Amino acid sequence: MSFLDKSTSRPAKSSKVRLYSSRFDPYSASLRYVLRAKGIDFEDCYINLQDKPEWYNDINPTGEIPCVECGDEVIPESMIIHDYLEAKFPQVKMQRTGDAYKWSKDRLFVTRFKQNVVPKITGCLKNPNDNVDDLLAKLKKVDEILGMRGTDYIGGDKPNYADYYLFAWVEVIPSLKAAHDLKIDIHNDKAYKNYFAWVFRMDKDKHIEQDRVDRKVNFQTRTEYLKTVKAGSPNMKVGL
Repeated sequence: MSFLDKSTSRPAKSSKVRLYSSRFDPYSASLRYVLRAKGIDFEDCYINLQDKPEWYNDINPTGEIPCVECGDEVIPESMIIHDYLEAKFPQVKMQRTGDAYKWSKDRLFVTRFKQNVVPKITGCLKNPNDNVDDLLAKLKKVDEILGMRGTDYIGGDKPNYADYYLFAWVEVIPSLKAAHDLKIDIHNDKAYKNYFAWVFRMDKDKHIEQDRVDRKVNFQTRTEYLKTVKAGSPNMKVGL
């Protein structure tokens, strides 16, 4: 991994997949999990969004992360990157493209999650008391959908990109609770039993576990990072 800011030069182009990201960003985490699950060798470059390199706007004019660079190919936007990786590296499937109905259901699940749940998670960081009840209501709906699926994972008998996408966001919630002292106590609530069963399985995924080791990101470091965000001085290097 490398940390890039205004003082650093643009890395030379490479045939290896390069992920411009942020260490604690859930969108970026979901892509790392998929890259690992696909067995793709990749380079992880952390962009300091508070001291962004000027050359990064040449790569992605919006200045946002994540963004993937592979040779002369540059792809922004997390969901488009997921599709790009699936098409470019089809050896290990992360999307159920062979079944139009299942693929559409997975994409709809992810889209609705992004529209309805992600804003509540990010909202808890800024205005926790105004968002926590809505977040719990949205997670209850996620539980219902997981129950209706009747499989261990959204992808069926093993995780797919939708599982990694959702988990990259919900794994932040325990640290949000700790950093903001939120009143979230739903582990023993039967209304969330499918959700927590899925979380437990995903939490033991070998690709997620390895990513945590490599990035030194866990409950403790994520909580400390969120505290620095809360204080107005995000420290992406916390715990290193």
